[in-house]
Parts: sequence; C-alpha cells; structure tokens
Amino acid sequence: MWRRRLDDTVEFLCRIRRSSTQQDICRHVLCYAGRFGATNLLAGPIPPPRALKREQISHVLLDAWPKQWSERYFSNGYLYRDPTIQLVNRGNAPFLRSEIDQVCRVCRVGRRVMEEATEFKLRKGLTIPFVTLERQAVGFSVAGEKLDPDPHDRLAFQFVAAYAFGCAAGLADGKRNSSPARLSPRQQDVLRWASEGLTVDEIADHLHISRNTADTHLRLVRERLGVTSTIQAVAEAFRLGLID
Repeated sequence: MWRRRLDDTVEFLCRIRRSSTQQDICRHVLCYAGRFGATNLLAGPIPPPRALKREQISHVLLDAWPKQWSERYFSNGYLYRDPTIQLVNRGNAPFLRSEIDQVCRVCRVGRRVMEEATEFKLRKGLTIPFVTLERQAVGFSVAGEKLDPDPHDRLAFQFVAAYAFGCAAGLADGKRNSSPARLSPRQQDVLRWASEGLTVDEIADHLHISRNTADTHLRLVRERLGVTSTIQAVAEAFRLGLID
C-alpha cells in the first residue's frame, strides 16, 4: 500500500536524497508533511536513562522545533516524563498526540509537558517510533496547530520518516548513499514485492515459494540493511539504490 502512495512522494524522496545538510532534510520533510498541517519536526535516537542535557541534545538528528521550547524541555528534564517518549521506548505503532490517553496513563508532569507544548503551537502531533538493529529506540515527530493526517498520510509518512532518518544518520556518520549491503536476486524480488505493500503470504504466492521462505528472505534483508521492520527496509533500500 505504501508503494502505491509513493507515486505522490517520489519527488520529495529525491529532494531528501540530494540534501547535503540535516537542515535541508528538515525543510523537505516539512514541505511534505505540511500537506496535513505539520510545521515542526524533531527526530533522533532516544538517549539512555539519566543522560544529562548536553547528551540529550546531542542525540537530536533533525531539529526544526521551536528553540525556546527545546531549551525549556531539555533544561527541565522533560524528556523522561514526556508520554510521547515513553511510548517510543515501548515500541508503539505510530500515534497521534490525541491518541496518547488511549494507550497509556499520563502522569501529572507528563500532562504538564503536553500542555506547555501548546504554548509553542505544538498542539497536535504525529510520532513515528522505530528501532535500530541495535535495539535503540528512535522517535520521529512532526507537530503543528492543526495536524490532520488521514490513514494514507500516516502510512506514507512512516516511509518518508524512515527514509529521511536514514539519510540524516548517513550525513551524521559522513556516509552518503554508500551501500555495503548486498542482496541476492531473490531477496531483491521479495523486497520489491514488499515495497508494493504485499503481505508475506502474498509475496510467497507471487514468487511460488513457501511463506516460511519468504519470511526468511525478509528477515535476512532487514539484518543486512540494519533495520528492524519491513517498511524501514524498503526505505533504506530506496535510499541506497538497491531497488527503484
């Protein structure tokens, strides 16, 4: 399903790939997410518990957040009380800020964090959690005063977020579009069908292989690309030019 949505996002992916700075990536992502009301962006791996302010800030890879709010947030130690971060650490599915109360109990301080964010026009938000192969939680959040993504927007943005984060991490590591991973022809076939939105069972049917074989190929693809989900694998494969 997300591949069908890519027809509308290919140009943005190309712009993100050509970005030479993390600020450029932020600008292109917000141009894309602006269609459903996003005006701000923050993304990065979640720091370890008890990390001090400087270390917390160093984990931010993409920053288009209100500077005054960031200063207050990190200075007051809100990171570890923010229910958004708690859900990212739990590995939740993508969620809207309005859905937080449905999936977790928000403490008094956490409620204050959410309320104070509205002072900076961050009333609504969409967060995409994912996990690196090293099991490090990553949060990718966009926010604004009027954020209203439809289900297709949410699914497509998962892909855009994973793609943008991979590009930002590559810039931070000094690696641009290098591709140490090598996929076998069968693994590429499986991944291409996955990029069309097919399930494991559907991929197996198309390739005339067992479900277990298709699932094994996808697992090996994720391992070789250093990701933990199929949507991340597709995004990383696009970024590295392994599929088109």
